[in-house]
Amino acid sequence: MKKILMILLAAVALNTTAQARKVTGKVVSGGEKLSGVIVTDGTSFTQTKKNGKFSFDIKDDAEFVYIVTPAGYAADWSTGVPAFYQCAEGKDNFVFDLLKTDNSGDYSIIAVSDPQTKTKKHFSQFAAEPMAELCEAAADLEGAVAGIILGDICWDSLELLEDYKAEIVRTGIPFYPVVGNHDHELEAEGDIQTTAKYRAIMGPENYAFFLGKDVVIALDNIIYETQKKYEEGYAPHVLAFVQGLEQLLPEDAHIYVVQHGTTYRWFEKERWVVATKEFLDILKDRKVSFISGHTHIANNMIYGENVVEHNVAAICASWWDTYYCTDGTPSGYKVFTCKDGELEWYYKSLGKDKDYQVEFFMPGETPHHAECVVANVWDWDPEWKVEWYQDGKYMGVLDPTFDLSPNYIADINRAFEGKTIPNYKKPRHNWHYFAAKPGKDAKTVKVVVTSRFGQQWECEVDMTKYADGQFENIWPEQIPENAVQILKDSGIF
Repeated sequence: MKKILMILLAAVALNTTAQARKVTGKVVSGGEKLSGVIVTDGTSFTQTKKNGKFSFDIKDDAEFVYIVTPAGYAADWSTGVPAFYQCAEGKDNFVFDLLKTDNSGDYSIIAVSDPQTKTKKHFSQFAAEPMAELCEAAADLEGAVAGIILGDICWDSLELLEDYKAEIVRTGIPFYPVVGNHDHELEAEGDIQTTAKYRAIMGPENYAFFLGKDVVIALDNIIYETQKKYEEGYAPHVLAFVQGLEQLLPEDAHIYVVQHGTTYRWFEKERWVVATKEFLDILKDRKVSFISGHTHIANNMIYGENVVEHNVAAICASWWDTYYCTDGTPSGYKVFTCKDGELEWYYKSLGKDKDYQVEFFMPGETPHHAECVVANVWDWDPEWKVEWYQDGKYMGVLDPTFDLSPNYIADINRAFEGKTIPNYKKPRHNWHYFAAKPGKDAKTVKVVVTSRFGQQWECEVDMTKYADGQFENIWPEQIPENAVQILKDSGIF
């Protein structure tokens, strides 16, 4: 596999360096000359010297010359997109003058998935409560703070990208964009051509920047044909970009790969996306955290000892019709904070306190476990623990199971008021549910949820209120019986 990858990358490099031209430039911050800054056209790479200057050959038809912004600095973001890039056409010299930011080494990332605004009405919804919360979060976080929009910034309405840029500036922090499938131009053809309009407004799709000693790599992992026909995965030019960049990164850097689509599609066709193995081979032996969107659901997946994925639920929930996403996760965003070298994260539900991390359902409420007390723990991963007690006696650890959210079911039914619900907005099963089934004569049931970072939530239920209840699972669709085994067999835990 590695031999095939190297042949592929060599072919890409040969094709892109056949016609090249030399360019020069410098990277500074006011009067300070910045050395060691990575500079690229997306294909070739160099670094600035002690005097902050650089020179290298770029493709003759390169669209951009851009930098990997070093820690403690940021490119001006007053336009809505950090200006770490400059258009290459007609230029031979490039000057990047950066702003100084926090250089303590501590940082936070605000990850926002799928604003997906199709209309001005959608955009006004995004600009209301979600934007107010993002502004508040950005102001409250310490250290260097950066935001990431994880694709589907718009919903095939590319003219709204300009509206987004004008709005996101209000956060007061640099917000970096990721291209999603709905940010491609429908009428164009080909993976490069369909993002031409996006690039003209938002800049390069594949780039990187440092936070502390770590690095964020933004990638286009949508291989687009035309008219909504696409695959998720890593095209040859994306692999080549990561290959060239990786060789210049510190060995101990934690790498965040921010992308639109997930790396593994457990919820649909159960498969790794195109060229995942080749991609992971490039980053072999590195600590990697994928941060993705696209699905409008929440999951944390473990691909190996040092490789995880955080699939972040959509801030637009079910395409601006509901508060909840299709799997029962509240609309919101995710915050990653590294302080003194220790990384923590949490999902922030819109309109809720940051410690709002679980919803409990009583017997008779959930479709598949109506006889149980059920906890929906949307940010769960195997380092969390969900335990239960019956009449004060410890009953053990609960395994994840599949269920549907009664909150989302009520939410989407209200939105459609008896009309047919489109398939993509129908309730969706997820594994982040935990069901405690009490004995026939149980008096009380208590469920205790403990996060990987030590926070706890608990719910105690008086079962005598349900003594006469005859609860049946009301959802006709069957679910897998052994969620734990399915998750293990899939290779994502």
